[in-house]
Amino acid sequence: MKQPNEPDSTDYMACASCFCLASRQAARKITRLYDSHMQASGIRVTQFTILSQLMLRGEMPIGKLAGILGMERTTLTRNLALLEQRKWISIKPGDDPRSRLIGITAQGRGMVRRGFPYWSKAQAEVGGLLGDDGQAALKVLASRSLE
Repeated sequence: MKQPNEPDSTDYMACASCFCLASRQAARKITRLYDSHMQASGIRVTQFTILSQLMLRGEMPIGKLAGILGMERTTLTRNLALLEQRKWISIKPGDDPRSRLIGITAQGRGMVRRGFPYWSKAQAEVGGLLGDDGQAALKVLASRSLE
């Protein structure tokens, strides 16, 4: 262990090429691009993603939805509160009293339909910016378990 008076010889420049930083910067840029396209639809891309997955997959427990989205359960729960407030989702008790089932409502389906053309334009733009290699790399990263 380094003593308080010892000089620090660690090369902190390695932090300049941090993979975590790069992935977060890329994710923020992509999210901003999607949100700029979707602004006129009245829904943010993060909300659209949750609703579209519920529309595609049907009602499910919060834990399963969190896994599909790659989100922490507590983060997802905070996001779901606003969707429930807007009546875009319903939350009801599951078979186990400790679990809750999330489902999309008719209003939520309407928001997905309304947002889809905007999402589609953003998807095409991001796809073009990434190119075929970037799209493939992103899909590989998303499919890998890094734990």
